[in-house]
Amino acid sequence: MSGGLLVVLLVLPGAAAWAGGSGDGALRMTVTVDGRSDSAERPPAVRVGAQVVKRYLLENLGEAQVYGVRVVDPGVPGGAVRCPRQRLAALGELECVARFRALPGVRLATARARGDVPSLDVLSSATARSGYVGVAGGLTLTERVSVGGGRAAVTYTVANRGNQVLHAVRVEDTALPLGPGAVDCGGRAGTVPLLPPGASVRCTATVLRPPGTHRSTGLATGSDRVPTLDAGGAPVPAPTLTARSSAAFTIPAPPGGAGVGGGSGGSGASGGSVRGGVAGVGGVGGGSGVAGVPGTSGGAGVAGAAGGAGTGAGAAGAGTAGAGTGAGGAPGAPAVPGAPAAVPGGVPQAVPPNAPPSVPRAAPTPVPPTPARTAGSVPAAPSQGVPETVPGIGDRQQQQQQQQQDQQRQQRQRAEAVPDDEGFLGRLRRRAREAHEFGVVAMLLLLLIPAAVAAALLGSRVK
Repeated sequence: MSGGLLVVLLVLPGAAAWAGGSGDGALRMTVTVDGRSDSAERPPAVRVGAQVVKRYLLENLGEAQVYGVRVVDPGVPGGAVRCPRQRLAALGELECVARFRALPGVRLATARARGDVPSLDVLSSATARSGYVGVAGGLTLTERVSVGGGRAAVTYTVANRGNQVLHAVRVEDTALPLGPGAVDCGGRAGTVPLLPPGASVRCTATVLRPPGTHRSTGLATGSDRVPTLDAGGAPVPAPTLTARSSAAFTIPAPPGGAGVGGGSGGSGASGGSVRGGVAGVGGVGGGSGVAGVPGTSGGAGVAGAAGGAGTGAGAAGAGTAGAGTGAGGAPGAPAVPGAPAAVPGGVPQAVPPNAPPSVPRAAPTPVPPTPARTAGSVPAAPSQGVPETVPGIGDRQQQQQQQQQDQQRQQRQRAEAVPDDEGFLGRLRRRAREAHEFGVVAMLLLLLIPAAVAAALLGSRVK
């Protein structure tokens, strides 16, 4: 009896469909997003850019094994869901995992799992809906500076580019010296209470700066006050959102505000009026000037160039020699009224014919430069200028003094030009070069001295 009942049950139409417990209803899938299993009804908030972990739990409720299990989820970028390459045993479980970065906005999608049952030649499948909400806090700040009247007017534009409302957005400048309340945001001191997604607010500030180039650095801070979840399902508090901006500007100098400092005045030459005599004119590097003739006091001399000093010697008068010196406009030697003025350069003017015979004549006394001395050479005698002469008293005495000075100078130069280690023959050669009239004598001495020595040696041998 029991055997007949078993045969009847096997031939019933519905017995073949449930044989082994395999079919579309045998596979079930459950999805969790960051540890939340009810993401379809309450999608968790995830910060944009943070990691999202989706886990797909597959259960085989049938008695037949399922091969080639795969999961496709449109909510995963690129559909990157990884499943183990193994069969799903009867009444067993298998887990697939997807990891990716969160995108902004609501991301809900329906995932589908599929597998093959080769023994029954059927396809087993299951579906599940899941997702998350990507929280994007997009705070931006730009600025523009206009300059006028020595002031800089800065306009800050703060905008919400995210998908959440921003709260208590504060605008300030870290480079400009702005006091409390200097930034005006729609009638509020540097603060925007609420900034909806896609909205923007302008804030302005005016600052007085000195002429030159300056930089403004704006800073905006705020928060969306939305807590999120991390990959493990732990809560994450809302961060402080920050945005920065920067702009350079130049404050021009006011017209006529910058004065040009005057340089130090150059030194001018000073001169005195000449009364009767002429004072010495200072020359560059100590050029000689002509002193006035002794007599009435002369006027102040013309100032010489920087570093120069004029020196002049007064001519002797009435048998006595007078000397006068002038430097940089110092008073010259006394002069006789009516005497001729000396011409710069050492050439005096001629005495008029009706001048009294007691008035001496001014004569130049040029001092030649000392030539460079080299060993074994005799410096050439300096050329003497021939001044214009006019017959008068004191000419002969002045010429004698000039000749004595020239002879003393030549003797001193010759003495200085003689080297310390010069021998007898060297002195003879030098003397021969110095004076042409001693050439013959030098040659005779050079010939006779060896002959005399040879004769003395020969005579001593004969004796």
